[in-house]
Amino acid sequence: MKASLILAAIFGLLATGTSNAAVVIDNIAVGNQSFSLSLSGPTTTGFFGGPFADREVAFSFTTGSYDTTLNELAFVVAIGKPILSPIQLELSTGSSVPGGIDPVILGSAAPTSVSPTVQLLSVTPAVPTPLTANTLYWVHVTIPSGGGLYSFANTDTPIVESGWSLGNTWNRTPFTAWTELDSGPVARIRLTVPEPSSALLGGLGLLLLLKRRNR
Repeated sequence: MKASLILAAIFGLLATGTSNAAVVIDNIAVGNQSFSLSLSGPTTTGFFGGPFADREVAFSFTTGSYDTTLNELAFVVAIGKPILSPIQLELSTGSSVPGGIDPVILGSAAPTSVSPTVQLLSVTPAVPTPLTANTLYWVHVTIPSGGGLYSFANTDTPIVESGWSLGNTWNRTPFTAWTELDSGPVARIRLTVPEPSSALLGGLGLLLLLKRRNR
């Protein structure tokens, strides 16, 4: 009876065992080096429009040694036209750019004003998005509709939690294959996941202790 009560308590902790958010990749404010790639919608006009519209960006990251979920993904863009089309982020796995295996739309974000030119946007998945440990993920960045034009910012080596990494940024135009930005800068992003609470860790400790006593 006592064992079943302990197990019930532990499972209750496991069900509610996340508290604060943990930033595992942060490249928002690191360094001064910057290299931007154009991102445009299907009806963009001007130099980056017409037959050169529909420009895409992709970047990869690798998870650490534990399974988790994606809380938020923030990124920096500069507004190239006063047309505030939503920017869509799609997450998938796969060995080649931009992934494409088990794709999940994380959501979309758009500036609410054309000022300031450089802005920090963020996407919070409406449904918790699982991230498997030690896995390469791709984030495919597009403007599915509209005439928006943005510069997707890249900067120096990011601050990352142990075991996590951020890969180079890639871009594609309607007339070119995917090209890797391998000159140093990587995507200017911040990736946040749940941080396990002390209650969850304590519950796991009790579970291990109970298993040892029952042997």
